[in-house]
Amino acid sequence: MPHNPFAAPLWWPVTLRILLLLALGLAAVLLAERKPLRVLRRSTLFLRLRTWLWVTPLFLLTLYIGGVVLFVLAVFVTVQAASEYVRLVGISRRYALLLMLWSVVGLLVGSLAREFFLFLPFGFFVILTLVPIVSGQVEGAARQVAGTLFGYVYIGLPMGFLALVRTGEPWGLEFLLIVAAAVAVSDVAAFAVGSAVRGPRLAGQAGGGKTWSATLGNLAGAVAAVALLSVAIPPQWSAAGVVLLALAIGLGSVWGDLTCGFLRRDFAVKDTGSLFFGFGGLLERVDSLLFAAPLGFYALLLAERLAG
Repeated sequence: MPHNPFAAPLWWPVTLRILLLLALGLAAVLLAERKPLRVLRRSTLFLRLRTWLWVTPLFLLTLYIGGVVLFVLAVFVTVQAASEYVRLVGISRRYALLLMLWSVVGLLVGSLAREFFLFLPFGFFVILTLVPIVSGQVEGAARQVAGTLFGYVYIGLPMGFLALVRTGEPWGLEFLLIVAAAVAVSDVAAFAVGSAVRGPRLAGQAGGGKTWSATLGNLAGAVAAVALLSVAIPPQWSAAGVVLLALAIGLGSVWGDLTCGFLRRDFAVKDTGSLFFGFGGLLERVDSLLFAAPLGFYALLLAERLAG
């Protein structure tokens, strides 16, 4: 059932704080780049911040509205990200259709039939192995099955997990608000700090030029966002859980970015898509969220379990 977002108690406190965070991000970009506006407008930092300036309010609005509106957005994000992955990796048509279909099924299961959620990965594996068995086309089948299953665990399963948390936890809305905002701020902070401080790069080609200072920017941005959004933290969360959540979001943001990066370098492409003109595809915008949300959720559970 859709809701009026402006009537929600957390709408204005959270929205105003997120706008403040984005404004601070803009200030950080200006300080890091120190370039004329006409040059700055074409920089990676500015483009990334500009993307978050309209993506974040749209996500918040649909998250508060919920219902069919939120489900439609989730389907769009899932299918678009999966289609970019399919083109990147070279998944054949029949496997690609199964990936998108099962990912949408995962959203429905996470929302309406949560008790079957754990069956989704194995169930998809069974379905994928039926394709070469039934069709008889076994040449390259192992690669197609492996690549499609990787895509599901990477994209479809985390998106279904977001639906599971949103509908299955009493604090699901607050969790997603905090994680989404922290990922956005972590992303911008990483670029701002990395551009301003520079320093040594992460070891190996998998780092893709990302520096240790940018990684610290990820962590600092996530911690700052969680602290500023303390108004949305449910009372049942412990202090240790909140700390672990912030660290897990920062770590997940780095991990998601590096994972998407090594895929692009492995297949020798600059961007996963062209949905955002001049700044890549949707998968590159949600790659951090796909890692940060599950890691943050289980960090909370771990903290509560250790606390007894």
